[in-house]
Amino acid sequence: MCWDSDLIPEKLSQPAQYPGAKEPVAFNAITDDDRLVYFAKYTSASLGRVKNLYLDWARLKGPMSAECQQLNRLYSMCVDGNHIKVPPILESPPQPPSSDPPFILDRLHDAAKGLIQNRQDCSHSYDGYNFDAMELLLSRDDVPMSEFELVKLTYRWCRKNNACLVDFLHLFDVNLLTAEEKAWTLNQLPPSAEAPSLILNALCRSNLIQDSELRPFKLDYPGVRWKCVYDSSQDRLAIFLDTVARVLELFHRKLIVVRVDERLTLAIYVPQKIERRQECQVDDRVRLFAFRHSRGDENSHRLALPTKVNYRLYCDGNVFQLFERARSNSWIYIVKGASDDSGYRSQETIGGRRRGRQATIDSGLNFDCRASIALDKFSRGLQRQVGRVNRNGVLGAVSSQTWTGANSGSAS
Repeated sequence: MCWDSDLIPEKLSQPAQYPGAKEPVAFNAITDDDRLVYFAKYTSASLGRVKNLYLDWARLKGPMSAECQQLNRLYSMCVDGNHIKVPPILESPPQPPSSDPPFILDRLHDAAKGLIQNRQDCSHSYDGYNFDAMELLLSRDDVPMSEFELVKLTYRWCRKNNACLVDFLHLFDVNLLTAEEKAWTLNQLPPSAEAPSLILNALCRSNLIQDSELRPFKLDYPGVRWKCVYDSSQDRLAIFLDTVARVLELFHRKLIVVRVDERLTLAIYVPQKIERRQECQVDDRVRLFAFRHSRGDENSHRLALPTKVNYRLYCDGNVFQLFERARSNSWIYIVKGASDDSGYRSQETIGGRRRGRQATIDSGLNFDCRASIALDKFSRGLQRQVGRVNRNGVLGAVSSQTWTGANSGSAS
């Protein structure tokens, strides 16, 4: 029991009633798959809109006003995923007079921002951190800081401990940095030939191609500035072709890099927009690179070739095909892989079949994407060294876009 008059409200109100919405009639038992579909289609867009309108009317007339009570009922309905319609009279609340006292939530928000700012302004001592401790900190996935804040924190530690920020570059996801943040980071590094490429060119940080393989083709040049938009080490390969189709349609310059064999990685440079589900004439503008992961006597310059006149490119999110005149004369053909479902065909639920298929992908029995490459179009020597590439499972892929100028991009 409390007798503090400052804590006891002067007026007590009954809690708002919860208007339950009508549920659709279902004649079958609700399964786990039904719940999965429900939550997959669930959207909370209306919640934020109703909440903001509620706060605006509460600032003007108080939370017990008729407008707030009506919005409260609408909020209770859209919490359950029901479609609602806000009356036009509630859409545009007027601004409260400047003479009114500040709203309690605004005062709490300003106090919280001041507290955070004061903590950020306080000087921190990193004398107790050694190099290993900093590496462990930067390797964590649950650090409640942005990537740029981590870069600045590490830079301050390096200055106090006479260390070099370059030694920590491999721990940062520079793809999360803006152009200005990348420029700031680059200015804090000592002059070197490698640092600009590591910061500005995401291709240099790909685990599919080594720097020594990029260098002969000048693909490690920092002025190219590829920015990663897809990485198979973080994203599912099942969405790779759909991402490629979207990037081909949106950006002018793309670089698609695919690991199709343990011994071979391919890169495809496309310097024009490709409409989805349309066969586009690319002629001799597309350039292909083959990176062999085995030794041979073939010169590396033979592994970078342009297409010829009458070459065409097609991509629809399920198929990527580069061919000459007719589709039967393909150079590159990547398709979503068919599945051997014998191991999970007997599963009764959709969720069970999905989990069973994922298990076969993890074991290497099935693949999300498969590739067929006419290696003889590169050279007979490459074909002899690597062997036949016919519906081989794609082992890895990355997707990027450039940020050197407007309407330029890449998928690597």
